[in-house]
Amino acid sequence: MDQPEFQSKKMKNNSVERFSNHLMLREVGGYGQKLLKKSKVLIVGLGGLGCPVLQYTAGSGIGTIGLIDNDNVDISNLHRQTIFSMNDLGKPKVEIAEKFLRSINPETNVVIYKDRLNKKNARKVIEGFDFIVDCTDNNSSKLIINDECFNSNKPLIYASVSGFFGQVSTFKSYKKDKNNIPYPSYRCLKIKNTNEDDCDHIGVLGSIAGVIGSLQATELIKQIINADYNLTGKLLIFDGLTNNTRIIKINWDTKNILNGTG
Repeated sequence: MDQPEFQSKKMKNNSVERFSNHLMLREVGGYGQKLLKKSKVLIVGLGGLGCPVLQYTAGSGIGTIGLIDNDNVDISNLHRQTIFSMNDLGKPKVEIAEKFLRSINPETNVVIYKDRLNKKNARKVIEGFDFIVDCTDNNSSKLIINDECFNSNKPLIYASVSGFFGQVSTFKSYKKDKNNIPYPSYRCLKIKNTNEDDCDHIGVLGSIAGVIGSLQATELIKQIINADYNLTGKLLIFDGLTNNTRIIKINWDTKNILNGTG
C-alpha cells in the first residue's frame, strides 16, 4: 500500500527514533504510524492471547489502549501469560498490565476496566474504541463481543487457542463486500455454545498462545494501517504440531441471527 511521504518534522524526535523500523516499511511509513497513534484499541482479556497482543500494541505506538479483565494473577497463568511474574500472584491483571504497558511506552493513553465484559456493560465499554481485540478464552464471551461489535459497527480482531492449535480472523459483519454480500461474523463459524474447549478444560502449550497472540497483534496493526492483505472474512488456522498454516474463506451464514436473511 503506497503511503504519503513521511514528514519527520511533524513527529517528535524520540518518536522518529522509537519507530524508525516502522517508518522504513513502505506499508507503514509516517502515514501508517500516525494512524496507529490516532487509533483507540480495546483488548478484551489479559490471558495467553492478551499478553502478547498487549506487548506488541504498546510497542507499535497505538495512541489509546483499553484493557478489560476481572481476574487476578494465578500461578497457573505464568507458563503462557508472559507479562506476569511470581511477584504478581493474587494481584489484578489489569493493574499489572497497565504498569507493564506504561513501561514500554509512557506516551500511550491507558484505560483500564477491572471487570468482565458482559451483556450489560459491553456497549458502554466498546463504544469508546475504534478496534476491538477478542483475547477471551470462552465461547460465551466471544458471542457477546461479536454481537456488540456488529451492533456498534466496530472491527473485531478475533483469535482463539487450545492445545497446539490456534486461529485468527477479522470480522466486519456490519459491512458488505463488492458483491453486496454481508461479511461473516463469529457466529458464521457455527461453534457450539460450550466452554468445554477452553484452556482450563483441555490445556494449551504456552508458546502456541504466544504465536497466535502475535499473529492477532499483526492483524490488528494491518487493519489500522489499511494494509491490502488482511484476514477480513478469512480464517487463519495454525497447527503447532505439524507447523502447518492455512487460510480459508469463511462463508456467510444466511441463517445467522445478526445479518442473515432469516
